[in-house]
Amino acid sequence: MAPSSALLPRSARRLRLRLRLLPQARHLSVSPCQICARSTRLARLRPRPRNEPHVARRRLLSTSTNPRTELEATLLELQNQSPNLVNLSRLQLAIQGLRQDAGTETIRVAIIGLANGTEVDTTARRILRALLADPLQEEQPWEKALENRHQNKPLIVRVGPPQKHAVSLEIEKAVGLDEMHVSSPELDGYKLEFLLMGADVPYGAPGEVSIQALEDAVLVPTVNIPSANDRVSPISTPVHQALLVADGLMGAVSVSALPVSRTDESIAAVVQIAGVTKEQLQAAFDVVDVSLADKAISLFRQGPQNAMDYERLWFSSNLPVLLKWLKLGAKPVAANGTKPAVRRLIAAVLQSASSEIQLAEARKLSKALTLRSDDPAVAALNKDLADWAQNAHSELRDELDLAFGGRRWRQLGWWKLFWRVDDVAMLTNELLGQRFMPTAEQELVYLAGRIAQLGGASPEYPQPKSSVDDATKSGKLSPGEPAPPLTATSSSSLPKWPGHIAFTRRYLQNETVPALQSLAQRLVAQSLGTSGITTSLAALLYLSSIAPTIYEAGAVAALGIVYSLGRLQKRWDAARTFWEGEVREEGRKAVRGAESSAATVLESNASNGADGVGDAKDLQTTKELVARAEDALARMK
Repeated sequence: MAPSSALLPRSARRLRLRLRLLPQARHLSVSPCQICARSTRLARLRPRPRNEPHVARRRLLSTSTNPRTELEATLLELQNQSPNLVNLSRLQLAIQGLRQDAGTETIRVAIIGLANGTEVDTTARRILRALLADPLQEEQPWEKALENRHQNKPLIVRVGPPQKHAVSLEIEKAVGLDEMHVSSPELDGYKLEFLLMGADVPYGAPGEVSIQALEDAVLVPTVNIPSANDRVSPISTPVHQALLVADGLMGAVSVSALPVSRTDESIAAVVQIAGVTKEQLQAAFDVVDVSLADKAISLFRQGPQNAMDYERLWFSSNLPVLLKWLKLGAKPVAANGTKPAVRRLIAAVLQSASSEIQLAEARKLSKALTLRSDDPAVAALNKDLADWAQNAHSELRDELDLAFGGRRWRQLGWWKLFWRVDDVAMLTNELLGQRFMPTAEQELVYLAGRIAQLGGASPEYPQPKSSVDDATKSGKLSPGEPAPPLTATSSSSLPKWPGHIAFTRRYLQNETVPALQSLAQRLVAQSLGTSGITTSLAALLYLSSIAPTIYEAGAVAALGIVYSLGRLQKRWDAARTFWEGEVREEGRKAVRGAESSAATVLESNASNGADGVGDAKDLQTTKELVARAEDALARMK
């Protein structure tokens, strides 16, 4: 009895439909449209425009401003500028992905068997074989070669369409590793490369292993390449994603101590335990049963009548979870977009570079202060800077408490908003101008003068990137965040003191106050509109005799008025509370930014040498490159 098509798995039904339509498609011939054919002939006879060089120049300019090309150039410059502050292996893998077309990048996945049991290498091979096996075909030679492989030597498995002269097992000439080409209908279109190997992962009690140590061990694994005289040479092999494979209860204990759940989707972990589910263990990792997957594939190869058993056993093995994880990293979110695994790799490289820059700046500042700690002038200025920061924070807290608890702020209560809605901008601007750290700003100017007197020249303080009018709309830095010196044509255009407080005040006045004013007007209009509609409805009900008495009609009007006023009160009070918190937070950022800017100048004065200045400039250049790369990554599809 022939099996029903509904019982066949999705891949089998798709293959049957393809075979059914193939003979018909060979005899189909599409006749071209006469209008389209005529327009095509006219287009061939039409002369080329004279301004074709200008068109080519515009195309060249458009390709030169491509975010993908810009990001690649920035990463190359970052590699040449600061090779000690970035992970060169992961950076080169990211550059290699950017050089490929968007959406067609090759994704490398490491399947790492954890060295915690005797069967872990076999388990990793069985999982890879089950993920790539095609149940619609008989057992392939590569499956037998993979199953009978008992070497500890790493293996590269490239997944793609079948080749004409495919070899089941060959040697990769570039790195000297065994390489295998496999065709998998489920994963052929994703351009995946698997690195099957075993590795030692840092172990410890829960919470002792850091995320950085885990990523360095599994995302940049070290492969030992045999060389002459029975020696091996370690080579770093960076990957986009890593799958940790463990076996048994001991493997589950080892995996549970790793911070896999606190990383991004680049790292996943599975444990092979037969007859146990993830819910029963209450674990953060996935639990699989490879024996069920092998049995499912073997049953379906015996005949399509076992399709129901195949589906049941395949999903019971929990291997579809791993297939979904692989496809999510290797499938673009949008058409012609970059694959998520490539974006995560670039973001991780830039985040690591930013962390290294911060550590280098902290070490440099600590070293400079230690070298000049015996200088009374520098020690006094450092103490004055710390006192200024403390007083600025106190002034910010006390002045804003007085402002937000005073009579002027209470005039903007929700029930007074009907006749003071046009005064929101005036009152909030007055509050910022009078209460937003005026004394701290004046004392900062005096402190900057003392620092300039110590150095013998007017230093250039790191300013917020948008402190110049042209850069105000860039939005790359949050208000108050320390930034590199601005590249201006004249040094006189730069302020001689940190301008973080003034910039933050302008930001609050120009960006947040108009938004608060607009919200107040919109809430008042909505409240009046809702009240007017419900009052009109009550009048219509009373006039149409649907409501027998005036009290019932008045109840409808009162309900609408109460609802509109309640909504006005709730949303306006929430907006006022949010704005208060934003003013306090931006003020704290401004104080921290100004303190960091003054400390940077003190550090350069304390270093008292060309080497210190050069290091500071190198760090600043690296920071700018990281910022440019992050901006290009955000604009890239």
